[in-house]
Formats: sequence, C-alpha cells, structure tokens
Amino acid sequence: MKFRVPIHLKAIITMIVAIFVYSVIVPAISAPIPGQLYGWYIIATVIAILVYISSTEASWEEFVSPFRALLLGRTALTKPLRIAAFIAVPLICGWYFSSWASGTVSPPGGLRVIHPTPPGSVTFKGTRMKLKDIPTNPLREHEHEADLAKNTEEGKRIYYENCFYCHADDLGGNGHFAKGFNPAPANFQSTGTIAQLTESFLFWRIAKGGPGLPTESTPWDSAMPVWEDYLSDKEIWQVILYLYDAIPYDPRTWGDEDHGGGH
Repeated sequence: MKFRVPIHLKAIITMIVAIFVYSVIVPAISAPIPGQLYGWYIIATVIAILVYISSTEASWEEFVSPFRALLLGRTALTKPLRIAAFIAVPLICGWYFSSWASGTVSPPGGLRVIHPTPPGSVTFKGTRMKLKDIPTNPLREHEHEADLAKNTEEGKRIYYENCFYCHADDLGGNGHFAKGFNPAPANFQSTGTIAQLTESFLFWRIAKGGPGLPTESTPWDSAMPVWEDYLSDKEIWQVILYLYDAIPYDPRTWGDEDHGGGH
C-alpha cells in the first residue's frame, strides 16, 4: 500500500522549510531579511500554501474537514475540544493584542550627549597632542597684531571654502545644506555652542569630525567630515581664530569651569 502524506503535514513541512530558508539560507548567502519584509514573505508563503490546497476540491475538503468537525462538536472528542478552543482563542488573541498595544516596560534609551567630554589627548596626522597642554590658540601666542589679523583673514577664507555651506554666512548653522542633516550643523552664534568651549576643544572636534565623536554622542552623530584629512593644523587654528572673531564671545580657557563639547 502506497504511503500518502496528509495534506496538513505537507503544509506544516512546507512552512518549516520556508522559515528555514528565510531565516538561515538567505542570510548565509546574501544578507538578513528585514523584519517587516520577513513578515510579508511569511504571509505570501501561507497564501501560496492555501492556494495549492484549494486547487482541487478533494484536497480542500481534506484540509477543512478537521476544522469543521471541531467547530460542529458532534462527537464526544470534538465537543470538549470545541469548548476549549472557544475559550483559548479569544484569550490568546486578547493577550497578544493587549501586549502589542501596551508596549513593553523598559528603561529609557540613552540620551545623546550634545557636549561630550573631550579626551585627554588626540592624535593629529600621527602626532599626539595633549589638549590641556594647549591653553589657547597657538596662533594667538606672541603674535603681532598684523600677523593675528592675517591669520584670521586666512581662517575666514578657509571657512568660506569648506564650512560656509553648512554653518552659513552668519555662522548660524543654517547654510545651504543644513536642512539635509539631523542633527543640524551647530549655530556658532548661540551661547550654547563655541561660546562655552576652549579653542583646543574646537581643534579636536574640527579635526576628528563626526566619526571622532565618543560613544555617548550616538546615535545621531554629527555629519561634519574629518577635516584632519583635508586641512593642516595651522589651517584649523586659523579657522578657529576667525570663528571667535566673527562672534561676540571669547573662547573659554582651561581656567574656567569644566566644560563639554559641541557639534
């Protein structure tokens, strides 16, 4: 006598194989399937199985007959099963949708630190620099007024070549590209940004950009590039000279209270 696989077992085996393919095979040969797309694949598989089962009247009758018998409850076995199903199904559905609607009780996610604590030292183009050993902009030290003005003007030129597009002409953080970033570029005119920072801190943030931010500043990292790859240390110090020349605030020094970072 030839063995015949029941239609329900075929459906279960097909579903297990599909889940295995979506969960194991596909990620192994390409990339994991996104959760929402995974759900659509499962729904499509269930629909395909039902279409196959309903392709003939005999297979469809074989598939639905146990469910019909359970719902009718005409035998000594199916009657208590029907009562149990009528009690269990609403309870399970109610519990599931209640859990889905109410969400989960969990601690709040970590907040992004806008002003991260600066590191003790940084490496710039292979040279280690201790930030606390730089109390002020090196270009300010022992500079004649004419030299300071020249470096400030050079910093302005560099700013307009590289920084103007995001931080704007008035340093307000509303440049041409500003709306394309989240978080938005820093508003240097605000008392909450570079007015609170030392010049060495600005050097660190400009040199290392968004990729150089510490962990506590994720997930919304700054979009600022790593300017160390494009500018020399002198050029960065010149830009910093211009920034503080263009705003009505002086840079803080290491003698002030401890501070955090900026953009």
